[in-house]
Amino acid sequence: MQLTVHWSDLWVPASMIVLSVILGSVTRRRRHKRATAVRRGSRTHWEWLPFMFGVATALGELSILLELSDSWTTIIDMLARAFALTTVFMVFRAVFILFRRGTRRVFRRRGADAGTPAGLE
Repeated sequence: MQLTVHWSDLWVPASMIVLSVILGSVTRRRRHKRATAVRRGSRTHWEWLPFMFGVATALGELSILLELSDSWTTIIDMLARAFALTTVFMVFRAVFILFRRGTRRVFRRRGADAGTPAGLE
């Protein structure tokens, strides 16, 4: 079965890559104002996820659109799968980080009062 891809189908991956650039500029500006502990030159998962999704999708669609030979299609499909697996790994890691931050916030101690048992006050 022949799959058909049109140039207009590339707007979703391209918009995801543009979204990544916008998120990068907004979050860097915000981190610079707040002076957080995160290094200023680093990027967060929320910046990389749309970029990785866009690249993986664009590679898959371009290999079909350009009607490349089988060897090039195999190489590009392997690259697209590598980007897709990396994106899935980053999603799981971001969810884990959010879960860890949430539990840390819920279970953190609130000063010296947290160390005394409830019945001994």
